[in-house]
Amino acid sequence: MARSRLDADRLAAAYERDARRLLVFFTRRTYDAQLAVDLVGETYARAFELRRRFAGDGRDADGVAAWVFGIARNVLHEELRRGAIERRALRRAGVQAPTLAAEELVRIEELASLGELNAAVAGALADLAAEQRDAVRLRVVEELDYARWPTASGSASRPPARASRAGCAPSPPRSTASTPRR
Repeated sequence: MARSRLDADRLAAAYERDARRLLVFFTRRTYDAQLAVDLVGETYARAFELRRRFAGDGRDADGVAAWVFGIARNVLHEELRRGAIERRALRRAGVQAPTLAAEELVRIEELASLGELNAAVAGALADLAAEQRDAVRLRVVEELDYARWPTASGSASRPPARASRAGCAPSPPRSTASTPRR
């Protein structure tokens, strides 16, 4: 049986079938419903542009979904790299990007169960020691590079050792000097 290409109609059917799942995927990763909607649109626009490169059978719904989600991962990574720069440029230019209505934002957040995720993260943070909570706040919330972490005196310091061991920061360099073995 001959392979069927991915044409615009099959891609539109994939959108109808999978766009909601993709919206949840993006919302859970960005925690931003407006951005998630934009990323879904960008993903399907790229899929449309690249549809002739699809190597599978256009009738295979799972294959098309996997291909589109691969594009979505690339779109997300690109957005994470460039997003902050673009948003700052828009603010400087005084341009206001179109936004979703409040009820649309709430509905998307419900679909992605962001309230449950928020509660789980808050609970996990509450279980951390104060120093670890501060490390998460500085690195994740305030997005500070480790070299810019303040100390009580206001000078830069390294992240707490427990943050390093927990994967929150790179481990300090190991000494290359050999030590005698016992």
